[in-house]
Amino acid sequence: MEFTFSIRGTLRESWQLFKRHFWFFVGLSAVSVVINFLGAGKHVPVVISLILTVASVVWSIVVIKFALAASDNKEEKFSFKHVQEMLPTWQQALGMIGVGLLSLLFVVAGLVLLIIPGIWVAFRLSLANFAFLDKNNGVRNAVRTSWNLTKGDIFWTTVLVGIVAGGLYLVGFILFGVGILVTYPLAMILMAKFYRALTVFHGNHSHNEVVVQPKEILAPEPEVQTEPEEQKEEMHHEGDVSN
Repeated sequence: MEFTFSIRGTLRESWQLFKRHFWFFVGLSAVSVVINFLGAGKHVPVVISLILTVASVVWSIVVIKFALAASDNKEEKFSFKHVQEMLPTWQQALGMIGVGLLSLLFVVAGLVLLIIPGIWVAFRLSLANFAFLDKNNGVRNAVRTSWNLTKGDIFWTTVLVGIVAGGLYLVGFILFGVGILVTYPLAMILMAKFYRALTVFHGNHSHNEVVVQPKEILAPEPEVQTEPEEQKEEMHHEGDVSN
């Protein structure tokens, strides 16, 4: 079974979703822009810079969780009253930092070899954050999940999706920076829907596989010989006559 994913169709759905909840998504993006803008100052005290870094990690988790909600068609979640339930625990915040650092380590290792291997690794691990928050099963498993989801021919679809998402970010910055309020949530929803499509595809594919145990091949169970019912009844009647 071949994996298919329509980038154009997904963007069209995401745009319709964005328009239905315009102020909510613009508000999410605005908070991200403000946090990153304040943290980019040259004369920001170290303590304030640290606080803003933590805030940036926390808010990125909130945005990814809402993007995953979009991928699961949970449109009822798109309200500011649900922001609190999307806030991460400190374990999740540390885990996200761990996913970022581990992914960065692999990418840097690829860049040390050559530039192309580093780019290849970056695309293979581009879904690690989504896997971590979706499955909540550890940093290494999140990286491993992203690696497994994007293997084979799916890698090239991953590249196309990543380029389109990156293009949305770029267009947002070009439009005087204001466009990022629109393109940022669209890019995140695109990536989340792509991640969910991959998990569904791999899940269905694995369920359709038939696993045969070696012992079933090497040592099949012998057939149990049973007597025909007519023979049993005949023996029963013979017993009655002899009595």
